[in-house]
Amino acid sequence: MLVVAALVLVAPAWTQGERRKDEQFVSCTYCKNKSVKPCKRHSKRELADENDGVCLFCSKYASCKVCGGLGYVDCPRCTNPDVEQRIARERKKIADWLAKQRAKVDAVIHHQVLHGTSKHFDLVFDLKKMRVGKVMYSTHRLMHLYLRRLETFRTFFLKTMQMNPSRLPVHTEVYMWRDGADQNIAAPKFAGMGSSGVGVKLMGNKSVYTMLYERGRVGDDEGLHRNVVHNVAHLFLSNFVPQQWIGQLKGGWVDAGVGHYFEFKLDGKCSNYCYQEVGTNVRFKGGSWLVPIRKRVAAGRFPSVPELSTKNTDQLTGDEHAMAFSLVHYLFEGDHTVGDHGKKFTQFVGILKQKKPLRDALRAVYHWTPMSLEEKWKEWVLKTYPTR
Repeated sequence: MLVVAALVLVAPAWTQGERRKDEQFVSCTYCKNKSVKPCKRHSKRELADENDGVCLFCSKYASCKVCGGLGYVDCPRCTNPDVEQRIARERKKIADWLAKQRAKVDAVIHHQVLHGTSKHFDLVFDLKKMRVGKVMYSTHRLMHLYLRRLETFRTFFLKTMQMNPSRLPVHTEVYMWRDGADQNIAAPKFAGMGSSGVGVKLMGNKSVYTMLYERGRVGDDEGLHRNVVHNVAHLFLSNFVPQQWIGQLKGGWVDAGVGHYFEFKLDGKCSNYCYQEVGTNVRFKGGSWLVPIRKRVAAGRFPSVPELSTKNTDQLTGDEHAMAFSLVHYLFEGDHTVGDHGKKFTQFVGILKQKKPLRDALRAVYHWTPMSLEEKWKEWVLKTYPTR
């Protein structure tokens, strides 16, 4: 995955090591002429998370009674009106954000949870501590990790699709719960539908994913990461302009395939289905799909592309999910073009969003018929997928 791009933040002056250029200079050896001092209530680990270039607001940080979420306080030994006014403005901005999140979410579920906001995401986080690799992460540190992962994934999605960021303007809300009762409240309230399976999504001109974490169904941190990427990929595909969910327009294989493809890009595994009844009947053990897909292609066990293109996302079988992934895998990485796979795929989806049939979208972008796509895809799978 890609390194998170730097974002423009309200960064504490002391972390920059200098005053802001528009603030007056006040000589003070105690604060080294910065007019601020670090808040002693926060550990180095916490400060690193809060100033990672991604997090704009954090409810744990914002609840600090000493610094109000700034990470620094006015120097007690010197007076600088410019800095004092800046501190007052920024503390109010943080307090207003926290009050808004508490009213929107905490008041609805009747208890406080962690909130984190970045440039493109609002993350509501209420999971227990979890091991990431060999390190145990607290709930607070885990929230920051997932906020960074979300921003990293958005950057990767845009690069893969070769898409201008202006085409993905919607701020995305992600809710991650440990308690089924909270998910039962959050799903209809924030996503507009009852809780089903692991999570539910609201797509179109809004972008919401709310999910219940159960280790037995989702797995460890790696499985959870794949789950979030899979579902947010669905949101992005629906939300990029023109905004339309093709999963209900007989484009189920494209919709499902994109979710599987992006989770596959994390660690070579696919372990998520948007409909629980499919997931419970899947036959691909361990999430490793390439070998069984190749065997099914060689044996002629998949349906035809024209047949697949008649189905919505919720009508796909487990085998059809695997075929959908592989078709999207081919469109992104196959030998049919050089350097503009993502651009062509974005154009292709844009035509499907106009409610045009698959044959028209394929002809306009790739100069193929559905059957020629099938032939080229099968040839590529047999040539490139491993046999064991």
